[in-house]
Amino acid sequence: MSKLDEAIAKMPRSLLVFLVLAGALVFIVSQNPLSDGCEVEITNFAREARGVITAYKTKKGRQFATLFYALDQCKEGNNQGSCEDYFKALKRVADATRVVSPKCYPKLKLEYENLTQILATGVKVMALVAWGDKPPEGIGQRLGTLTEGDVYGFCRSKNGLVQLTSLEEYKSFRASVYREFPDRWPENLPLEKRAEIPRPRALQSVSNPTGTLKESDVYERSLFSLRCDLYQ
Repeated sequence: MSKLDEAIAKMPRSLLVFLVLAGALVFIVSQNPLSDGCEVEITNFAREARGVITAYKTKKGRQFATLFYALDQCKEGNNQGSCEDYFKALKRVADATRVVSPKCYPKLKLEYENLTQILATGVKVMALVAWGDKPPEGIGQRLGTLTEGDVYGFCRSKNGLVQLTSLEEYKSFRASVYREFPDRWPENLPLEKRAEIPRPRALQSVSNPTGTLKESDVYERSLFSLRCDLYQ
């Protein structure tokens, strides 16, 4: 009998059982790490976003992601009517993001690498559509033709974007959208001449000294100044 066999023979039975069970537990955990709960949440996200940002197979063939087609239609029409399907699809994605807890965002971003860009694009498009082809007259007109449902979609997309990135990254992104808001065309410029010059931009800056609005004015007249805590 080897020394190991002798040691095992002399070992109390209760201790031997404990060591065997502990070894089995270590092996099981090493092969199947304990779940942190994120798998379930990301699975729920996948179910909610299925067919919107991901394609899937059906009995009749393959269902492609509707959001990207709807985005193309929205850009072509460039108005609330042509963007209706896109706004609905975007809201579904934003709502799906809300079922995931903050601790699981890193895994969600790894699983869906384009999710941050999807939300950022949605926030930008909705802000530009609400703004229209010239600056809103004031805070009362900042929604443009958007519906209450559209506003919920905007706010949830914005909140999701902040949570998936950071407040500083969001502010930098928002500043980039400010630079795209259009200004009024000069009154004395003939319609046929508009295609020959760049579209005037509303934000006054070093690179755009002819802009008619300061950053604080752009913020107040845009969708970004909404109190999204009222649209949760």
